[in-house]
Amino acid sequence: MDRKKIAVGAGTLVSLLISLQGCHLGPLPPTPDLGGTFIAHSADIQVDENTVAEIMSAFKRTEEAVRHRDLDGVMALYTEGYKHRGFTKDTIRTVWKNLFETHHDFSGSHIFTRIKVLPERTPKTVMITCTGSLWAVSNETGQRENIDSWYGEVHYLEYSDSGWRIAGHAWEVLMPKETRFAPPPHPFF
Repeated sequence: MDRKKIAVGAGTLVSLLISLQGCHLGPLPPTPDLGGTFIAHSADIQVDENTVAEIMSAFKRTEEAVRHRDLDGVMALYTEGYKHRGFTKDTIRTVWKNLFETHHDFSGSHIFTRIKVLPERTPKTVMITCTGSLWAVSNETGQRENIDSWYGEVHYLEYSDSGWRIAGHAWEVLMPKETRFAPPPHPFF
């Protein structure tokens, strides 16, 4: 074989490898998430340590409820007045119920990058900027599926019934008449 053909072949191979850089080939990894609630090292925390601990505890209880497919335990995280893009506490309950019937081996991640108290609001409220995902195995296919994922969502939480509960997403709860472009729905916690 002459050197020119070898050089062209090698160049083609290098080009192919460069174009595939960052692509995932083959089956997805069995656990494509961190599995838990975390505060980013560079997070902007504008609340006291006790509030952070209470919020983390609420999310960790909900994670356990999701893992055990405990519908009432999951619903404890939502306020009675929860609303997000047409979802209410009753409609999100139906969504979770259906997910628990059609999937198993749930796991999710929440990474908080900002927690800010809104001192002028009653009841006591915080906004949490969160990135994460929710995964489960389909009962039908046996494959791990991404149920939901989000980036930079701002959860709006209220302190009610002796605990932190999600009331919805900040831009909808605080500015319900705003007509800005809305991100894809993220109804989960």
